[in-house]
Amino acid sequence: MKSLDEIRNKIDAIDAQMRALFEQRMDCIQAVAEYKFNNHGNIFDQSREEKMLDKNLIQLKNKNYTKEYERFLQEILVSSKDYQKDYIEKKEMAERGE
Repeated sequence: MKSLDEIRNKIDAIDAQMRALFEQRMDCIQAVAEYKFNNHGNIFDQSREEKMLDKNLIQLKNKNYTKEYERFLQEILVSSKDYQKDYIEKKEMAERGE
């Protein structure tokens, strides 16, 4: 049986990987926001969100984690939309010279 310290060290290593992946994902979200800004796209795309959730929930190996993983994905979607909204608002303000 692993010690609590060993388990926590593994969690720390996973957190580091997740942080790097989060930054990569946010770089993509910024690119999406830039595209939407340039093409006057909507921030919210219900169809895309539903497909993303369905695809990821189906691929979840341990179904005991479904509820928590769905909550995790929902938070990612909220964060992504908030970032896009803020990014686009800043770009619009800059264009107006504010």
